[in-house]
Amino acid sequence: MQESSSVERRKLAVHPLSRWFWAVLLVCVIALVLGMLYLPAHARAAVATPGKPSSISATPGNQQVALSWGAASGATGYLINETDLVTGTTTQLSTTVTTTSFTVTGLLVGHWYRFSVVPVDDTGQGPSSDPIEVRTTGFSGSYQHYYALGDSYSAGEGAPPYTGPTGCYQSTNGYPYLLGSGVPAPVLLACSGARTTDIDGTSGQLSKVPKNPQGNTLITITIGGNDMGFSDEVEKCILSFSSCTHDDSTLTQQIEAFQPRLLQLYQEIRAVAPGADIIIVGYPLLFADPSIADCHNPIVYWGLSGAEMQMIRNLATLLDNTIAAAASQAGVFSVTQQVEQAFAGHEACTANESQEWINEIAGTNDALHDSFHPNSAGYHAYATAIDSARNLLYQKGMVRS
Repeated sequence: MQESSSVERRKLAVHPLSRWFWAVLLVCVIALVLGMLYLPAHARAAVATPGKPSSISATPGNQQVALSWGAASGATGYLINETDLVTGTTTQLSTTVTTTSFTVTGLLVGHWYRFSVVPVDDTGQGPSSDPIEVRTTGFSGSYQHYYALGDSYSAGEGAPPYTGPTGCYQSTNGYPYLLGSGVPAPVLLACSGARTTDIDGTSGQLSKVPKNPQGNTLITITIGGNDMGFSDEVEKCILSFSSCTHDDSTLTQQIEAFQPRLLQLYQEIRAVAPGADIIIVGYPLLFADPSIADCHNPIVYWGLSGAEMQMIRNLATLLDNTIAAAASQAGVFSVTQQVEQAFAGHEACTANESQEWINEIAGTNDALHDSFHPNSAGYHAYATAIDSARNLLYQKGMVRS
């Protein structure tokens, strides 16, 4: 009886502590629930913002661009940044897009635009997508500026009379003065003998193009022939008593290694004028297919073999292909195959002399500079090829990263 009372007293003594234990446990549970409700909002703002969109692509249209991108982790919507590279105006579209595609409308015809996509959630913004640049289709009427850069093939050498700086052989019969509708008279900066180092740098031709020119701008350029020593090689082939074909391997390697330098130069042009239509112009193959060629100048006739003629054609094709590849990589428009096709059947040593659009040896002394350059008819062919490429650009637009 006495032992039973003692057990009951021990139970009564423990009971108040048990109540405190459960009270404390209840408070902890409530705090944990409240923490789950409020703490993540601060945590997300600090470390859980949306991820970066994985990709972005675009399709140009008439006064519009259709954008699409890879979803960003944690994003509930997207903001679109837009920069008109022709005017320099930057805006952020007011619409928050809740899908991964959007068509931007109300754009100007024939302008270059830069777009990027910013992911958002209820706490903030994530990292922007990589930018993409798009030229809308169509054309607004005419360019405000035209800059013709490059070497003798852009200067107009081969079709006198000449004006401009001494030794540059600039001619109003060159293609920059012959382009069709919408192109104003050029600021002609091209000069005979120019190499890539004469284009860039603080004193090069590109330094005379205003940084970020405002208004529709066209830039054309031929460059690379002098870097590769084409004129010296042609002279060597004609005048040497031994065949120049042993130079083929060395020149091939030189041209193949030239692409990074061209890429760098084209990127520099694009950086100076991001809103411009930049057209990289190639070279004709110089000589007719040796199977049907007939040279009319006796020095060329006796001095140039069919094998040498074919080597020069092959090297010119390789140079044009290298130019086109660098242009594509740089996000600029190239006109290489169009030039080759325009001159096909009209190169130097074309059997019908009246159909030659490239001079053979044109004279002596200063007139030697006209040799193996387009004549007036050849520069009209150049202009036609460039105009055809311009129309293609206007119809299809362009996209570059």
